[in-house]
Amino acid sequence: MPLLLTLLAGCAADPEPVEAPPPPPVIEMGTGEWDWEPLEPGQEIDVIQGPQGGFHLLGSVRVKGLEAGTANDLTDPNNPTTQFWVVHNGENLSPGSRFIQGLDPTPEEDGAYSHQMVGRFIIMNILADDELDGEEVTFGVSVDDVNGERVETEMTLTTVPHPLNL
Repeated sequence: MPLLLTLLAGCAADPEPVEAPPPPPVIEMGTGEWDWEPLEPGQEIDVIQGPQGGFHLLGSVRVKGLEAGTANDLTDPNNPTTQFWVVHNGENLSPGSRFIQGLDPTPEEDGAYSHQMVGRFIIMNILADDELDGEEVTFGVSVDDVNGERVETEMTLTTVPHPLNL
């Protein structure tokens, strides 16, 4: 009997709860000028001619699980870096499409993601929209936050000239 009492006396009453690690960050790429528009692999995306004669795609992104920074303060040191790319025949047509700015909260009805960036011009190094008429491109985006977290995604899309291009 003394052995049993000794064993019970050495047991803790309740173990300390172990906090579960946070879920991994998630990302979704889209398009849209003013409002979020989802993209699906293989779908068409417009090559838009801008007012200065250049060409761009519209890129949007949604994330969850990253430090979003402050959307209305470009100097916030916690703002993430978002990088878009458009690759055609092995060449990145948009090497300058990098944004360091905070992300906006997503609308409440879009609960799978917490923050978004909508309607960024992904300026491409092409001379005419017909260079990409009906062509497959790899359109991608990455987001790096100040904590070293990184998420990225890409998909193959088919580019077409916007109907209002000159």
